[in-house]
Amino acid sequence: MNLYREEQFRELYEAYKDKVFRLCLGFLANEAQADDLFQDIMLKIWNKLDSFREESQIGTWVYRIATNTALQSIHKQKKAKETSAPLPAEMAEIPQTSVDEGDPRLTMLKKQMATLKEIDRLILSLLLEGCSYQEIAEITGLSMSNVGVKIKRIKERLRKKLTHHE
Repeated sequence: MNLYREEQFRELYEAYKDKVFRLCLGFLANEAQADDLFQDIMLKIWNKLDSFREESQIGTWVYRIATNTALQSIHKQKKAKETSAPLPAEMAEIPQTSVDEGDPRLTMLKKQMATLKEIDRLILSLLLEGCSYQEIAEITGLSMSNVGVKIKRIKERLRKKLTHHE
């Protein structure tokens, strides 16, 4: 086993674990699903670590793997959902995570974010993680100007939805 690779992975894990997990929570309805996705992402990062060519920043590379894995997971879930019977309404509710408890505004924001298109949730999650427009553009494959326009529109949509629910 390559000790350098293990150390490199440990450093990446420590630097990005919270950010990647928050990204997972932005995509999925509950912590258990987000945890499963997080594990999948970390496994992919471990398996692909030797293939990182330093053509971009390591953080951009990590987010690219995370977002691609999240999008693949969502598409698999949609296909599975289309072929299965619907859950009873009381079981389909989105459970609150421990971060939400006691703050109804945060709970409402998360519910409204969940109604956004996948790409919009991705962009917003990356923005909330402190990624620059340039990094978001590299991760999503959009132009930087398109990222700026999308962020403005996402904020306007969320503001309207949140104002409507108050």
